[in-house]
Amino acid sequence: MVEIAVEGEYQGKGYGSYLLLWSLLHLKKNGISTVTLTVDPNNLRAQHIYCDKFGFEFVEYRKDEYGQGRDRLFLKLDLENWKQ
Repeated sequence: MVEIAVEGEYQGKGYGSYLLLWSLLHLKKNGISTVTLTVDPNNLRAQHIYCDKFGFEFVEYRKDEYGQGRDRLFLKLDLENWKQ
């Protein structure tokens, strides 16, 4: 498992999208076929990037995944059929 985040002062400048794109390309090149990630259900900005821009699909909602009141959405991307 890997955790990646962009510091608040650098958000909204494209760094996160670039980092995610580079990561997905690297994983695909190295034979990884599926990527699963979690996101806070209230983080609509991140969900837009993951789903609309990169093609991740909703898999599951988990209540209290990271403790009381810390719910998560699980998203998945099939890299074998991914068109960047």
